[in-house]
Amino acid sequence: MDKAATNSIIRFFLLWFLQVFILKQVIWGWDGVIYLQIFLYPLFILLLPLNTPRGLTILLAFVLGLAIDWLYESPGLHAGALVFTAYTRAFVLRILTPREGYSNKDHPTKKSLGQTWFFQYAATLIFIHLFVYFSLEAFTFVYFKSILLKVLFSWLGSMFFLLASIYAINPEA
Repeated sequence: MDKAATNSIIRFFLLWFLQVFILKQVIWGWDGVIYLQIFLYPLFILLLPLNTPRGLTILLAFVLGLAIDWLYESPGLHAGALVFTAYTRAFVLRILTPREGYSNKDHPTKKSLGQTWFFQYAATLIFIHLFVYFSLEAFTFVYFKSILLKVLFSWLGSMFFLLASIYAINPEA
């Protein structure tokens, strides 16, 4: 097994553990509505190697999403949002393609493709993930203002934790 596969397996279980046992407890809101939830688990999909086949990316997203749904007791919300995020990953990568293109050995990290590129990539996919998640949770656009507020606050919190974890674990990569 190569290093990328080993790292991905470790990252899968570490992010699952952090999400369901620690970050599930981090919530904030008012008037009985939760506006801030921290979602770090999409980082697994974001950091998969660029040459990972789309079908495998979607399958891994589905498995991780179901594993999180199992302990959140939210039937399919995380799985649906993460599968959609995994599906749109290829489009986001195509939009953010650098002038010189991607190398087959590239990993979507701040070291290999730059800090600005990584921030744009992560910010876009986390926003998509959160929008789909909160839209599925509400299951109607009647609450569009509430959905947008939830996305905004959760995006800020999730991006803070995502960037902090990236810099804390491996400041060079």
